[in-house]
Amino acid sequence: MNGIELIKVLDEQREDGHHFIKWWRKENDFVDIELIDSFRDTVKAGDIFGGFELLDMEQLRAIVADLCPGRVSRRVIDGHESIVWDRLDKNGIARSIRCSFAPEFLIQVFDVETKGNYIA
Repeated sequence: MNGIELIKVLDEQREDGHHFIKWWRKENDFVDIELIDSFRDTVKAGDIFGGFELLDMEQLRAIVADLCPGRVSRRVIDGHESIVWDRLDKNGIARSIRCSFAPEFLIQVFDVETKGNYIA
């Protein structure tokens, strides 16, 4: 399917809880996950896709948890739902980062942990 077709189907299938799109190329050699709004801003009519799946916060949180077992958790801190992420630096030392449990922060954790090379 091309970019125009994908956007049309995305708009038909998207529900309130969907914040992310997991998409892959026709060759099935590349998989990526992005914020839906960012994806919509960059997709071109002639781009060719093999398929896609819409994800909610919990689905992406589970993917991130699998990528870095024991280093990402969802907690309520001071009455606010938060992500606590033990981010590893280049020396393998964990630095704890706390941020709001929001799509923008969760996708940042995903992007850093995968270094742009997500293998589904």
